[in-house]
Amino acid sequence: VDASLFSTHNFDWFDSQRQRQVPAKLYLPAAKAMPGSMPLVVFSHGIGGSRDGYSYLGRYLAAHGYGSLHVQHVGSDRQLWFGNPLALPDRLSDAAHASEAIHRVQDLRFSLDQVMAGHFGALFDMRRIVAAGHSYGANTTMLISGALVEQQGQKLSLRDARISAAIVISAPPF
Repeated sequence: VDASLFSTHNFDWFDSQRQRQVPAKLYLPAAKAMPGSMPLVVFSHGIGGSRDGYSYLGRYLAAHGYGSLHVQHVGSDRQLWFGNPLALPDRLSDAAHASEAIHRVQDLRFSLDQVMAGHFGALFDMRRIVAAGHSYGANTTMLISGALVEQQGQKLSLRDARISAAIVISAPPF
């Protein structure tokens, strides 16, 4: 995609309520949009990914008039691949724990709150926000879109009412 058709903006947010870093990258069309008219895709990477993953998709969407917010999930991001290789199975197991799945949904919600409260927020059409994700990010996408899970015998909903559609790429068993 021609680099003149989009811009990128990196964010290094911190969610003080959860004491958690939430890095993100926003891809935007270079062409000016009417305030409140641009659809937004909020993207969640798979285990071991980052905000730079699926950059081709972010560039493509932005070049075609969409905002694309790629959220990095610290705890199940690219840092898993670093360190003692013998401890990798333990790191992967921790990343796939139910608490991390919940944190990932909260990362998307927090990032959406941050971008909407910032100066780019006025660009987006609140009725056209889509969650998207690959692999573990697909599960994150299903959760924020309304899939129910059972935890300790209780149905748990992590749905965010701002999400109007979902794109699920290579979802593992849910």
